[in-house]
Amino acid sequence: MFNNDGKHPLATAPGMLALAVWPLYVLGAVLLYYPDFLASVMIAGFFGLVACAAVVSNFKYWRSTVVLASSVYLLLYVIRVIRMTTMTTDPFLSALSFYYSASWRVATSMFLEKGSVGGLTHGFLEYVMPVLMVALIAVVLISSRPKPGASRTG
Repeated sequence: MFNNDGKHPLATAPGMLALAVWPLYVLGAVLLYYPDFLASVMIAGFFGLVACAAVVSNFKYWRSTVVLASSVYLLLYVIRVIRMTTMTTDPFLSALSFYYSASWRVATSMFLEKGSVGGLTHGFLEYVMPVLMVALIAVVLISSRPKPGASRTG
């Protein structure tokens, strides 16, 4: 079950990106939500740590594990945003606009309540993490494509 193609995942861009992004998410979640963790944060964090373990241990299907973990995170993020936007009677786009404008106010409040670490962590988890997850999925999928003219055996 371990990859023996000669190239360790840590020697690849997707492996390094996964090992950089997921610990940042877990650390940010611990800083922001401790001691009251949301179930979605614990689920996403668990999948992220499994993805990191797959990368470090050179698991044969580490790319699939990273894509699965990132997809789970994105699914949970989209569910949270949709749930928050459907709490109002406004049309979806208006409610979505309100959600993100209110999130800026929450970030400001986090700066006041928890200092710059709390505010930056909220901003990172709310705005940067979804973009990093999409980028991570894209990098893994692009890097796993066979090169033109080369055959894959496996």
